[in-house]
Amino acid sequence: MAEDLVAVSLEAAGGGTATIARPIVDRGIDLFLRRLRSLLTLSIQVKAFQHLSADGAGNLDLPVTDIGDDQNGYLVIVHVPAPYDQLYRRLFLIPFEVFRERCPRALVHGRECFSFTGNFLGDLNGLWRDYLIDIDRLPEWLGSVPGWAVPIPPVPQPMRPQSVVVGNALTMWRGDIGRLWTATELERAGGGSIVLAEDRVRLDTVTLLLHDLSSRHIAGLHIRTGKITPGRTVHFEVQRPPFFIDKRLHVLLVLLKPDDQIHDFCLLIPSEQLPSLGYSETITLDPLTKRFGPYRVNSDEVGSAFLKSVFRS
Repeated sequence: MAEDLVAVSLEAAGGGTATIARPIVDRGIDLFLRRLRSLLTLSIQVKAFQHLSADGAGNLDLPVTDIGDDQNGYLVIVHVPAPYDQLYRRLFLIPFEVFRERCPRALVHGRECFSFTGNFLGDLNGLWRDYLIDIDRLPEWLGSVPGWAVPIPPVPQPMRPQSVVVGNALTMWRGDIGRLWTATELERAGGGSIVLAEDRVRLDTVTLLLHDLSSRHIAGLHIRTGKITPGRTVHFEVQRPPFFIDKRLHVLLVLLKPDDQIHDFCLLIPSEQLPSLGYSETITLDPLTKRFGPYRVNSDEVGSAFLKSVFRS
């Protein structure tokens, strides 16, 4: 419940510039706060108090291994008073690096823990006084994040005259096949070394957000799914806006055979190359349209090829 309330508060603070993603598999990070139309992302861990002392203080023992060390990560510590449907008006928003450096440690039941003590009513002499903020000042905090307020230019290439075709229930269902298959392939290739996350509400082009646990880098994947026609062609369309370009954002075209099984190969295209290829294209498969040849990847290698491109290069 606290995670949901924090997510709503942060997205509202963004005023249309932010989106929240949740991990598909929990590996420590609860939320990813991302600047729309970019891969600028903050990792968020949420801890909550249900009860405080009469003077507004709370104590929390957190295993050292449970707190992240991402340089773009924050520990958000909140109070959720009865009837538990909203956050208390103040919260602690502490960078991981600061928390790990400052917070006292103790052995609790044989485990090394951070022993956090904070006062939600305010404490001029407290260890965390600089990180206690009013919820209504979250927009100001978010605007201070380096790079957050930088305008994002539109992608190159004029808008094409033809209108975008809105998908029906059947094409959307096939899109789910491509998305779920891709997530499975990435998890298999990552071997527990990555976190996959999906936006609570899709507001831009990122279908899956990826967080590499070793490098702490962020990457994104925009997934399109196309069914091969009897004439051995496939059409794909990338809507712009809200498309954007980033060296760690790729477009994956998943091809489905007539029986809706995954085809032998997919097309994995760096976002930087899409303007020269086109945002709305019909591709022939036999032979493959020449300019798409460099982006052909065997379907059983899609996960490893993408992770190598964005995290290992």
